Amino acid sequence: MGTSKRERQKANRQQRLIEQAREERSATVKRNVVRWGLAAVLGLGAVVLIAWIGGAFSGDGDDAVEDGPPLTVPTLTVPTDTTPAVTYPVPPKPEVELPAVEPTDLVITDLTVGEGPEAEAGDTVLVHYVGVLSSDGTEFDNSYDRGSPFPVTLGRGSVIQGWDEGLIGVQAGGQRQLDIPADLAYGDTGSGDIIGPGDAISFVVDVLEVTKADG
Repeated sequence: MGTSKRERQKANRQQRLIEQAREERSATVKRNVVRWGLAAVLGLGAVVLIAWIGGAFSGDGDDAVEDGPPLTVPTLTVPTDTTPAVTYPVPPKPEVELPAVEPTDLVITDLTVGEGPEAEAGDTVLVHYVGVLSSDGTEFDNSYDRGSPFPVTLGRGSVIQGWDEGLIGVQAGGQRQLDIPADLAYGDTGSGDIIGPGDAISFVVDVLEVTKADG
């Protein structure tokens, strides 16, 4: 039995709808592919841009500024003094000859005269000494047994007045005895366990060096 004209038209419309649907699906797929491709390109570009910016700031890129040499701060150094220290042999500890009577004034006796400049107020003298009571010779102090000389700057009141006055004029290598009344020593108070109030004292002093105040 033959197909009617109406049926053929209906079949043709159905065929066109099917083809139209296929074309729309194909166009949709193409649009999606383009969108996905563009998104991928943009994403890759963003990654590259971020990596480039990070490299530029971290100095890892080819155009990064190279670090200069490390900054070194010079340290202040003091030249080492290679001048050998002057050492003096310790002279034998002398005996102190007691005065016939206890002194009421300062008595200065040069046992050995030294050489070189004479000590004045403000000068520094380096000495060894032994000190005893003028009355009976009881020893109360000496530097010989310690092995260390004693520096004194004259005229500053750092020692008893009998020394400040009695060592004026000494010279290096000299030996001087000082018989000192109490008022130029420790007065009415005394000092330590041996020197009592009002005691006169006597010293023998070996002068090792005189250093002038002006150099």
